[in-house]
Amino acid sequence: MAQTYPDISDLLKAKAKRRRELAALSWEEKVKIIEQMQRLLPKGMWHVKTQENVSNRVHSVHKS
Repeated sequence: MAQTYPDISDLLKAKAKRRRELAALSWEEKVKIIEQMQRLLPKGMWHVKTQENVSNRVHSVHKS
């Protein structure tokens, strides 16, 4: 029996639309978004999260 997968075409269309919207923003608007993201993310977690970073974050939350 052939495996069937859910239809994610709407998700892919929405993702492509958002990518186009972000690409159309001015440089200043893009910088503003990055600055907002930096404020929202915990200090030291701005870079790509590795499993070690995620584990350390979970442990530090549980110690509080």
